[in-house]
Amino acid sequence: MNRRWSVCGFLVAGLFSQIAPAWSQEKLERMHVGYSAQAGAFAPIWITKEAGLFRKNGLDVNLIFIPGGPTAAASMLAGEVQAVAMAGPAVVSSNLGGTDLVMIAGIVNTFAFQIVTVKSITAPQQLKGKRVGVNRFGTAPDIAARFALRRMGIDPSEVTILQLGEQSTRLMAMKAGQLEAAVVLPPITTMAQREGMNVLLDMSELGAEYQITGLASSQSFITRNRPSAMKLMRSFVEGIHFYKTRKKDSMAIIAKYMRTNDMEAVEATWDYFANKIVPRKPYPTARGIKALLDLAAKERPDAAKVPPERIMNTSLLKELDASGFIDRLYK
Repeated sequence: MNRRWSVCGFLVAGLFSQIAPAWSQEKLERMHVGYSAQAGAFAPIWITKEAGLFRKNGLDVNLIFIPGGPTAAASMLAGEVQAVAMAGPAVVSSNLGGTDLVMIAGIVNTFAFQIVTVKSITAPQQLKGKRVGVNRFGTAPDIAARFALRRMGIDPSEVTILQLGEQSTRLMAMKAGQLEAAVVLPPITTMAQREGMNVLLDMSELGAEYQITGLASSQSFITRNRPSAMKLMRSFVEGIHFYKTRKKDSMAIIAKYMRTNDMEAVEATWDYFANKIVPRKPYPTARGIKALLDLAAKERPDAAKVPPERIMNTSLLKELDASGFIDRLYK
């Protein structure tokens, strides 16, 4: 076994014993929670689980990987999971389809993507006529790619956008000469730079509000099980605090879930998301959801008339915030 991996496993295993205590004598409430991608943007939910914070708040959470936003939404509607850390576009699409799915917390409220290019491309105009890789059409990376191209003065029709699945596959395609650019996130960005590739644009610096990822649930679950939903939110907020303030422990958890021993890339992931992207108070943004509704309106004109508040439920977070709980964490 790789020694570095052994160290990571030891650190993760040791976290639980540091946080455990009164709740260990109580009966825990079972809950199923999902996450829809093995990417750094989902680290807060992994850390909440591995740091024992769900258990601290009386929940025995089964954390499940459910690939893709549409599948995650379907799992919630079927009652298989009570909440999912997932992409915003899938929540908006489901809600527009008549469901009661809502964002209850924001994780990434902007375009936290980077446009990475092969060595030979160092300026935006060089992308014209080239191939750009995303995971799937209509998903957050695809939306980000089209937004970024327009901001760089390129019409998306002037490039060929290819759907190639996971980030690692996109990186391999670039190395094999099958792509000239791709939309990626740390730690893939770090790996690409080692290959001499360029970060043409860090989209987080554009300041655009888009509800890329967040914690989603259903209005019915929140209404019928509000005390349970509050335990979930309290745990998640504590998980974000742990993420932001305990770098070494958080890196060990990220390495475990991303199945990597590359701690340089893991550190880059932590630096980018913990310091730059994930907010202390994880409110989803009305402007970010409105941007997704406007995008959906291109195919469903009625979406432009939907108030973003219909696709948000911030009552749990507001209650915690008003009590001073979040501010006390950081004091």
